[in-house]
Amino acid sequence: MKRVARLLRLVRLDEARPELPRNALFHAGPPHRGEPSAAVMTAATQAAVIGGLADSAAHARKLIATHAIVLRPAQDFGIAVPLAQVLAPSMWCFEVGDDGYRGYSPVSEGPPPALRFGSDDASCVQRAREGCSRAAETINPLLAQLPDPETLMRAALERGDECHALTAAGNALFVDALTGLAPAMRSELLANPSFVLGIWMAWAAWKVRTSNSAISAIGGNGSDFGWRLRGEGAWRVAPAQPPVGKYFRPELAPRSLGAIGDSALVDACGFGGQALQHAPALQGEWGAALPTDALARRKSIVDPASGLVDLALIRASGTVPMIHLAILDSAGGGAPIGRGFYCPPITLFQ
Repeated sequence: MKRVARLLRLVRLDEARPELPRNALFHAGPPHRGEPSAAVMTAATQAAVIGGLADSAAHARKLIATHAIVLRPAQDFGIAVPLAQVLAPSMWCFEVGDDGYRGYSPVSEGPPPALRFGSDDASCVQRAREGCSRAAETINPLLAQLPDPETLMRAALERGDECHALTAAGNALFVDALTGLAPAMRSELLANPSFVLGIWMAWAAWKVRTSNSAISAIGGNGSDFGWRLRGEGAWRVAPAQPPVGKYFRPELAPRSLGAIGDSALVDACGFGGQALQHAPALQGEWGAALPTDALARRKSIVDPASGLVDLALIRASGTVPMIHLAILDSAGGGAPIGRGFYCPPITLFQ
């Protein structure tokens, strides 16, 4: 029988996972081999303050520099973190799964300026504490009404989303399914179309862990992109190039951060870059920059039975997954400077 995951609750991570180290902050992608980018460091200091591990950004930086606070890859703990965001144990997460396993991803505090882009805006701290708490209080009693995340994702495909770079249709489906949602919260959620992406990411974290996929983790940290073979602890990594696509702020292109985010899990589960055929808006936006086989590569690398990208097929075809990602300023900022796609080198999978 096929396993089905559900959105179980919005919950503080330390409540759901009390065994996690209290002095750890969880970041996207593989371990950092050097100093994290300024965007990630800003997000880490924000997380330390939000989580009560430090009383100021300066204090947080000192604690990180002296390793009193440590940075750890989120996926090594069953957590998926978007873009440059860094997660403290006391922050709010989506919990998605079944009786056997549960995946986690941060609840989005709102539209830009936002933690996931490496923002140092003080409003992010308040929204991550109070706004996410209010969302949990409002949404949790209504969750029994929701279809499972994969069902919502497949419905979103029919409305022009590929469930990664484009999520507005899926977010609207999610909000519409919450019958009885207060009008103010409904408006707030619809104004933040990336809200639902955290649910998709937690589902994808559950999916790869509960499948027979050889790829048990995949993502970028801004400096390196990598993946982890099931049963192994070490990540296989390659230097991360910035995504290719459309720049909202072309003047900042020279400062583009390399591919970053655990949302690559969504693409590994057959959505995002492997579902581009459902998103004509992105096909038009990225145009001639797309690989010539962009719409066909799903057939080369996705296992029809599981719906996940398959390592053996990648190796046999010499075709890599496409990963849809926002393009961030390496210095951090309140909003992305573009969005596009990233194709890891085939040598990474050989």
